[in-house]
Amino acid sequence: MFKKNIFKILAVVFLLSLAAIFYTKPIQLTKLSPSPTVVPTKTKQNVKVSLSINGSPVGQIDMTSDQNQCDVLTQALEQKKIKSLDMRYNKDFKTSVVYLVNGIGKKDSIWWGFKVNGKLPDQGCSYIKVKNGDSTDWSYLGN
Repeated sequence: MFKKNIFKILAVVFLLSLAAIFYTKPIQLTKLSPSPTVVPTKTKQNVKVSLSINGSPVGQIDMTSDQNQCDVLTQALEQKKIKSLDMRYNKDFKTSVVYLVNGIGKKDSIWWGFKVNGKLPDQGCSYIKVKNGDSTDWSYLGN
């Protein structure tokens, strides 16, 4: 029995040796993929925006840098700098629009406009990110 097992073991070793000798396919080395590039995420920074309504100063609004000019009014309401706000998304303009601020305006008409740092923007308020030190003035243009 011992001789049979040794014979089998020697046969297997012999066959493996022959296979190793006559195997001609080159060994493929796999390339290691480079480690992923770490992209730093933009951290939210605290910013202060000066808000005025119809030319009257409301005060500084505390915000974060990822917010937009529409959020100035929303934050002003949350920080109790204004009493009421009716602002809704308008699919025709593809931005939020203001109908009423502190009860001034009309529920079905858009008569509010805004300036940032004294300039009329060419986009709606939801497209313009706030920057530290911005001065935002919302004015009622209707009668």
